[in-house]
Amino acid sequence: MNRGFTLVELLVTIAVLGLLAGTAVAGSGRDQAHLELEVALRRLRIGLDRGRLAAERQQQPCGLHLSSAGWQAPADAALPACPAVTPLAETGASAISLRSNLPPLVRFTANGLLLDGGVVVLAHPRLPQRPCLVIGLPLGITRSGTYQAPLEERLSATHCRPDDAA
Repeated sequence: MNRGFTLVELLVTIAVLGLLAGTAVAGSGRDQAHLELEVALRRLRIGLDRGRLAAERQQQPCGLHLSSAGWQAPADAALPACPAVTPLAETGASAISLRSNLPPLVRFTANGLLLDGGVVVLAHPRLPQRPCLVIGLPLGITRSGTYQAPLEERLSATHCRPDDAA
């Protein structure tokens, strides 16, 4: 009686296990990328809210600059910086890219109103979806969705379509 496995059976088993492990790793990478985009979108909103609240609390206009790293103090001294610096990623480097039609200085009035609005689109190289955020005036009300146009075109709020509630 034959009580062991043949070399072919062992090789097939190892190949199947390798394929299953590879699928699990690839799926977790997409999940991680999706999570990174969700966190970045949330941090965009938080930075905007912090800017509004800071201007209102201090009763003084202030400004923020949106860079690929997140909300930053403005480079020029046209307005004092809102103490609302908020990075897009929790840790250092991120694969997320950002495209926006916001002006270089997003301004907040002393009573917390927003003077500049626009669209921000995020992208990750591992995902086809591009989350977007529309920033409306004057209250800084935001709505998010998925951007439905090529990024090479001029950004428009009409292309930021709400996600289907499924």
